[in-house]
Amino acid sequence: MGPRSIITIDGPAGAGKSTVGRRLAQSLQYLYLDSGALYRAVAWQAHRAGIDLDNARALGEFLGSFRPEVTADARGFHLVIDGREVTAEIRSAAAGRDASRVAVLPQVRQWVKERLRYLARNGGVVAEGRDQGTAVFPEARFKFYLDAALATRAARRRQDWQGQGEPPSLGEIMAEIAARDRRDETRAEAPLRVPAGASVIDTTNLSIEETVQQCLARIENEEGDRH
Repeated sequence: MGPRSIITIDGPAGAGKSTVGRRLAQSLQYLYLDSGALYRAVAWQAHRAGIDLDNARALGEFLGSFRPEVTADARGFHLVIDGREVTAEIRSAAAGRDASRVAVLPQVRQWVKERLRYLARNGGVVAEGRDQGTAVFPEARFKFYLDAALATRAARRRQDWQGQGEPPSLGEIMAEIAARDRRDETRAEAPLRVPAGASVIDTTNLSIEETVQQCLARIENEEGDRH
């Protein structure tokens, strides 16, 4: 595969996008781009600044001067704000909920899109999120859409929250994820959907390694067809 290819991985929360994206990037020695981290960073910093996350005008003004340091490699996606690494802090459940709120705003989505495209300007990236193959990189050479049963996704998310205090119940997480799905699928700007030409993979009964291998097989098969 050429070094300038762009690979996208889309899907709802808990489908395995982040872990699969990182593993795939490592396998290919590509950069890993985590779009969700940028939405979380916007929400996290705006909240710290006392900005109402539902105030589109205030957020737009904030974004005009928000310039976090972003670095990406095959191992991960790193964010530095005001000289401090915040990659771990923005992974909290609260930051995720706030990110969901700001992600419906067109100016926030445009801000994130511009940064992702800049980072991918030389190709060789695996970009993960909810609109990577539809709105951010519609020309991507390889597109994947991961999905899983709601209960499975909720159980995975609950496991992710271990160590952050007592996590919500499985039922509460299922309700929250279902609400997030509805917001993502019905928002006016770049709604969550299967990108044209994407390979859909149901990860309900697949391990991370099995999912990665399916992605690699699709890439290898398409490369073979081209030669």
